[in-house]
Amino acid sequence: MKKLSRFLAVFFASLILTTCSIFLYFKNSLIIIYRVYEQLNNNNDSIATLGQLTDYKVTEDMDIKGLKYKKSDSKEVFLDIYTSKNNNTPSPVILYVHGGSWIYGDNGIPIGLEPIIKAFNDSGFTIISLSYELLKENTPIENPIKDVKDSIRWIYKNKDKYNFDTNNIGVLGISSGAHLALMASYSKDNEFIGDTDLSNYPSKVNYIIDVFGPTDLSTLDTSSVEDEYKSEIETLINSPNIINNYSPINYISNSSPSTLIIHSKTDEIVPYKNATTLYDSLENKNLNPKLLTLNSGSHFFNGYNSNEIIALIFEVLKFIEINKEG
Repeated sequence: MKKLSRFLAVFFASLILTTCSIFLYFKNSLIIIYRVYEQLNNNNDSIATLGQLTDYKVTEDMDIKGLKYKKSDSKEVFLDIYTSKNNNTPSPVILYVHGGSWIYGDNGIPIGLEPIIKAFNDSGFTIISLSYELLKENTPIENPIKDVKDSIRWIYKNKDKYNFDTNNIGVLGISSGAHLALMASYSKDNEFIGDTDLSNYPSKVNYIIDVFGPTDLSTLDTSSVEDEYKSEIETLINSPNIINNYSPINYISNSSPSTLIIHSKTDEIVPYKNATTLYDSLENKNLNPKLLTLNSGSHFFNGYNSNEIIALIFEVLKFIEINKEG
């Protein structure tokens, strides 16, 4: 009986220590989740619009709006900044790159996501929402890649002015924005230079979160794309030169940043193969990528299983916390 009592005492002590260790390790993720819950509880409008992100109002709650970050003739080259509420220490930065088939879209963040932005700001993060040159007639695809890469260089250039922690830069891209983010993050410092005034600054990031991103342009399926944009996208992906030179899987190196891949098996435009090909290429270089597979949902951000989304949010927060330095 005494042996059993000692065993149970050791077992429960170990369980408590393990639980405490897990909490301490992921406490910032848990704190952010709690702050999101708190924000949603206090904002019924956000509750109503969260999860309906295809038809949304855009938040105007940024601290800095429309800041031009490089020399460019394009009017689309600017960023909005949602600043950290902790001014005591340099803030980690998350750079958001919007999607839109390279042709349309903007950097506006849906108002339903305000609670998440505020929760991150309250936890010491700065969120930067990026606008880049969209592809029009005679606009080469390297232009928006240069814009994303130059925006990272701009963060390094302005780290003291805005109190950025350049050891903690993450990039989150969605769809074509994920493609641009992967290209900017995997390519070398001396590649894809747009503004020569920024060329001496690094473009290294800690991690990248790829949401439904095209990693091999030869695999794209345009059958579900709106007619208005279909011919332009098909012209883009039917060029062997573009496929070879602008597919992120061709830029992977031993120094590529930590990568989280999020993809749905039912994605009708960017086949799931893009996720597995990227994962395998990174894994072959021992870069320890993480792949989160959704069994529901379309490329157009509808039809998701709510339980999958809740689990996904926690995994994303966990990934960010793990890949923060310091």
